[in-house]
Amino acid sequence: MKTIFKLFCASVIATILLTACGSDKDAADSEKEDESTEEQPAEQITEEDDTEEEAEAEEEQPQEPEVNVDDLPPIPSSLEEAADYPLTGQFSGKKFSELEGVKEELDKFPTLTEESSEEEIEYGKRLLVSLFKENMTMVDVPIDQWESMTFADPTGDSDELQPKENYNVALLLDASGSMANYEHDRTRMDLAKEAIQEFVENLPDSANVALYVYGHVGTGSDEDKEKSCSAIDEVYPLSNYDEGKFSDALDEFEPAGWTPMASAIKKVQEDFKDLNGEQNSNVIYIVSDGVETCDEDPVEAIKSLADSDISPVVNIIGYQVDNEGLKQLKEMAEASDGRYVNAGSQKDIIAEFEQTNDMAKLWADWHNDAQRNISELFNTISKQLSDWHNSEQKKLTRETNNLFKAIGYLRDQEIISHNIYSEFIAAVNDAKSGVQGDIIDTYKELNGMNIDELWENRKEITKRYKNR
Repeated sequence: MKTIFKLFCASVIATILLTACGSDKDAADSEKEDESTEEQPAEQITEEDDTEEEAEAEEEQPQEPEVNVDDLPPIPSSLEEAADYPLTGQFSGKKFSELEGVKEELDKFPTLTEESSEEEIEYGKRLLVSLFKENMTMVDVPIDQWESMTFADPTGDSDELQPKENYNVALLLDASGSMANYEHDRTRMDLAKEAIQEFVENLPDSANVALYVYGHVGTGSDEDKEKSCSAIDEVYPLSNYDEGKFSDALDEFEPAGWTPMASAIKKVQEDFKDLNGEQNSNVIYIVSDGVETCDEDPVEAIKSLADSDISPVVNIIGYQVDNEGLKQLKEMAEASDGRYVNAGSQKDIIAEFEQTNDMAKLWADWHNDAQRNISELFNTISKQLSDWHNSEQKKLTRETNNLFKAIGYLRDQEIISHNIYSEFIAAVNDAKSGVQGDIIDTYKELNGMNIDELWENRKEITKRYKNR
């Protein structure tokens, strides 16, 4: 019996202990659930905050734009392509070390690695070139002056060598509102007037000059467009230079309105229609800082003038033009077989005028000493040809060196990988080789033509004049 009781007590005690343990476990579980319940909202807030931060981060993350390689012009591989390139680089004209903001601009360059697509890499090459592209030009030396100053009898009755009868210069000056913009502390108009005054002062006394102005009436508003576009004035009629009268003519106008360039060209063609190119050396200068804005076609107008019996030597000076103006003025020069000169400053305008002054002086002296003047014409063209060659080589070298520096910077900043760096360097070298080869070949070809013309004309003059 005692044994049975002991067993019963042991059983009761075990049951109590098990019950107590179970209660403790339930309490512990209950406390954990309470703690879990109390902490849960905090966990939910954290997760929501993370989600919002991720969403904000995604919104702030710059999206890589889809590239279209055709949005940028191809990299030029010849002189002609380089001259026809439709853009002038934002960082052209100076050495890399002198360029402000260039590194900040390069820091925006798209990241390129071996995983980048061929189109992305090609786009990157074109983008980089567009930033540093120099304004290359085809040869701007007036080699055609040999033809424009060829001796010919004005009457056509004799093959006796004589200079052309007259040397006529027509200046068409853009006086639209944009010519009021400043170059340093003076307006473009003031500087252009000063350069023109100096130019005509140095023409031979026997040369004739005419000054046309357009865009000087009204304002740039739509209300004044019709009035401004219809105003083209010959403020100095074709005649020998008179300092006082010419100065007064320059004082008659200021920059004001729209740009009727095509209408101005048509007026010159009408006024010069009786000045046949067989007997007259006709030189046309257009000085403009922008595009036609009067809804006409200056390319068609200048082509009509060039194809006329006037047979002009056309020179177009783009004065601090933007890329749109550069494109149109170059097209005009091409359509007229003329020359385009990109003038970034008054100094460039004066340098261009000096070339024509050189030629005009030679024309005036033909009768005095034909042999001497043939040599002087040769020397003048040789110098101008050499100047062009050196200028283009200098621009090409600067452009190439700037690109090398930029590519090195992109590599050092790990914006492009080492393999992309090598590919970019190779592309620049290939482009330089093609353009440089064309510059050298063009120089050699034209220099050879100049030498041939020298000896042909010397022989002809000797033949014609040997008994005089």
